[in-house]
Amino acid sequence: MGKAFSENELKVRYVIPGARGRIDMPVYDGPVTAGENMKRAIFDKAPVYMPSYRYYLNFTPRIIPDNEARGFVMDGGDPVRHPEGFRDMFGINWIFVEVAGGSMVEPGNPLMHDMNDWKEKVVWPDVDSWDWKGQAELSREFTSNQELALVPTIMTGYFERMISMMDFEGAAMALIDEEQQDAVHEFLDRLAELYCRIIDKYVEYFPIDGICVHDDWGSQRAPFFSLDTVKEMLVPHIRKVTEHAHSKGLFYDMHCCGQVENLIPAMIEAGVDSWSGQPMNDKGKLYHQYGREILIGVDTPDIPEDMPEETVYEIARKYAEEFLQPGAPAMIGFNSQILNPVFFEAVYRYSRERLAE
Repeated sequence: MGKAFSENELKVRYVIPGARGRIDMPVYDGPVTAGENMKRAIFDKAPVYMPSYRYYLNFTPRIIPDNEARGFVMDGGDPVRHPEGFRDMFGINWIFVEVAGGSMVEPGNPLMHDMNDWKEKVVWPDVDSWDWKGQAELSREFTSNQELALVPTIMTGYFERMISMMDFEGAAMALIDEEQQDAVHEFLDRLAELYCRIIDKYVEYFPIDGICVHDDWGSQRAPFFSLDTVKEMLVPHIRKVTEHAHSKGLFYDMHCCGQVENLIPAMIEAGVDSWSGQPMNDKGKLYHQYGREILIGVDTPDIPEDMPEETVYEIARKYAEEFLQPGAPAMIGFNSQILNPVFFEAVYRYSRERLAE
């Protein structure tokens, strides 16, 4: 039995700023910080109150060329975007497209067409040559946040890295072409070693709590590949990185867009700790199937600003009851449309009372 809920806990001690249509989210004066609560949910399956994907503080420092190339620098300094183009850590040129709000590889000129050429074509980055000390100084205030879980993101993961070098068709074919599969494994093994080295640098210079790797596996309607293909070609290399992260006391979050319901078993086999996903996935169903093995971001029902308070409280109560089963917590999904702040207090109250029983 945990510490009993007290009304004094409803004092707000930190506010997560709203973004992308989301309103500000309060962090209450609970028994543990929001970041510690996430770690308890992942490692112990025993949070103190309802976890939320917004309790992750995304950290994408400019020291990693990919973050600047992708127009996704969040490190406490000024944002930077490059509509003229910027090269990632492998020298691949990315163009920031303002109307899309994101970047894409400069089209029509893939680094290679056959993965068997990777040893001759790929120039590997020298992680030690990057100015980690300078980045630590720039991001000192940003990374000193004591309330949230500090989670740097590797913006281009495994399959996405292949796409950046081969274009989508070439990368997809390489996964199933028997004449390229051995080369794919060799390349991804070397790539996993690089990611482990980057994790080591993060641990050395920043007080991180976890790592997130960005690797989309599906379209709006279906996965890009079969479960068997993912297990054979990607899982061994992801597991190398998750095991390294775990050895450092870190959790491993996976950013994976698209309709990927059928691929959740591969994430679990790879050692992934958490995944929020997009609304085209039935995450309520997935929670009931896999909630003891992976922390899933389950989106709440839409909570409009003018929803009556009693209705908000009832939705919060039902959400906490369904998605906080013993030994199987969920987290509030990133795509939740919560526009009435009453929900945050209500779900905190109900989850604290439920988990203290």
